[in-house]
Amino acid sequence: MAGPRREHGATGDTSEQERRDQEVLRANRELAAYFRGRRTEREARAALKIIKAFVRERQRRDQRTLPPLPAVRKAKPPTGPAER
Repeated sequence: MAGPRREHGATGDTSEQERRDQEVLRANRELAAYFRGRRTEREARAALKIIKAFVRERQRRDQRTLPPLPAVRKAKPPTGPAER
């Protein structure tokens, strides 16, 4: 079945963390698309599994060493007034 699990926080592999962050951001977009009617329930369930695994992994880590959430780290400052 599944291979041996390793502690993600212990290795300090930033490329792995960056990949997981991108995967979670993509899953959030997929879930939002489902609620807009652009994805199937099956795709939404897959996105939820990714998000839940991310949350479980963050809960297991030491609170003092938690990196910021992916959306917070990637947030861009507003470039100006939005016109409609």
